[in-house]
Order: sequence, then C-alpha cells, then structure tokens
Amino acid sequence: MKIRTLTKILLLLAGGLCVLSKAMQWEELELYAKPATVPLLLMLYWFSAKKLDALFLIILLLCFLGDIFLLTDIDNSFMYVLLSYAICYLILFYYLYKNYTPIDYSSTDIVYLVIFFVAWTFIAYEIYNVTEAAMGKIRPYGVGYIIILYLLFIGAVFQYVNVRSAQSLWFLIAVLNFVISDSCFALNRFYIHSIEFEIINSVYQLLAVFFLVQFKISSPTSLKLKKNF
Repeated sequence: MKIRTLTKILLLLAGGLCVLSKAMQWEELELYAKPATVPLLLMLYWFSAKKLDALFLIILLLCFLGDIFLLTDIDNSFMYVLLSYAICYLILFYYLYKNYTPIDYSSTDIVYLVIFFVAWTFIAYEIYNVTEAAMGKIRPYGVGYIIILYLLFIGAVFQYVNVRSAQSLWFLIAVLNFVISDSCFALNRFYIHSIEFEIINSVYQLLAVFFLVQFKISSPTSLKLKKNF
C-alpha cells in the first residue's frame, strides 16, 4: 500500500473520530483524535509535493497549535487560538500576492463579483452583529479576526475569477471552509450553543486544511480561455 493511500485512510479515520467525538460529546476521544489530523495532513503534503514550502509548513504548524490551544485549559487559551489562526490567515495573503496576475475581468465577472461582495459583506456583518455583544473584553481581537477573514475570502474569490486555475480553486475552497468553520464556531460560542454548530465546525476545519494541502500540490496553470483578437 502506498504511503499516501495509507495516510488518507488514517486521515479519514481520525476525521471521523473527531466528528464522532463532537456528536457524542466525548471530550477524551477528541483530545486524542483532533491533534492527529494536522500531522497526517503534513504527511500527505510531505509525500505529495515536489518541493516543500517552508512558509506553508509554518501554516500547518499554526493550525496544529490552534487545535492544541483549543483543547487545553490554560489561561487565555482562546486568545492563543485566535492568534494562531489570525497569523495563519495573514500568511495566506502572501499566496494571493505571489499568485497575482494582471486583472482580466469580463463584464459578467464584474456583475457576479459585485453580487458576491454585497452578499458576503451582509453575511459577515450579520455574524458580527449577533456575536459582538457576547465577546466582552476580546471584542477588539474578534473584530480584527473577522476583518482578516473577510478580506481573505474576498481576495480568494477575486483571484479565482481572474485566474480560474486548479490551484486558485483549491485555495478558494480552503478559505471558504475556514469561513464556514469559524462562523459556526463564533455562533456556537457567542450566540447560541448548538451541537450542530460544533459538528459543522469540526468537519469544515479539517476540510479547510485538507484543501490547503491540495492547493499546494495542484497546478497553477490558468484554465481561463484566452481572448482572440
């Protein structure tokens, strides 16, 4: 059996246990299963990439630390979770800059982007609106975190529409999964406690890092049709 195949099987098993632990509220199972997911994703990246990216390894490390801080009961652990993922998202802006190509939007692209921008701004504001009162002292950090993720998702969508490569698609899907995961986490913690939110957060957080790995091992070749003049 190939190492990558074995890694995917173990990853599926660990991810399934994470979801099960949330659904059944088995904290001890989550304590062992969740920290195993990012190292397995690191192995998948390690054996799939032609050349390792040191900055991407830092991103995986930050995701791992975020999981660890979330599971521990140390002082200000939640602040460390916010810091870990905020730095992770800030680093992801580098890949938007690195993969930048001259803007080439059609009139249809512009219409879709405007609709997306309005809808995403409304959704982000509504999430902030229902959670900000319960944030208390960490409100400034929470607002900063929301702004970072808000801008990152806009950047990912705008880049994909402009480039339409497999790599930009995986990046967009990864960021979208982070958005869904973090939104459910915030709603569960600061709005209304729900086991459904916890399960969705667990699933999409794992998928987000998995799609980031796919982003790093996929092709950057543009799939956008070139205009003939």
